[in-house]
Amino acid sequence: MNTMNMPGFTAEASLHRSTISYATGGHLRGQSANSQGSTVVPAIPACRNCDFILDRCESNGWRPLALCNACARGYCYEEPPVPNPFPDPFPPLPRF
Repeated sequence: MNTMNMPGFTAEASLHRSTISYATGGHLRGQSANSQGSTVVPAIPACRNCDFILDRCESNGWRPLALCNACARGYCYEEPPVPNPFPDPFPPLPRF
């Protein structure tokens, strides 16, 4: 059997139990346990949702800040138009 040796590393040494416990992300940032724990915050909001988002931002103390700022400054995306499911197979002839 051929084994590969790496100086200073053994598999057994890397499999130790850790005594470090990690807190939940919401508590690390100073948030309460009930503040938007089950909501999904988009990275870039759709422009069609910005009116609703800005209304919610105002009532929630402008939180989440990144989302509120994105809508307030117009950093949103427009969805592309839906493609025509029945395109014309015979486009108009070119005019010379």
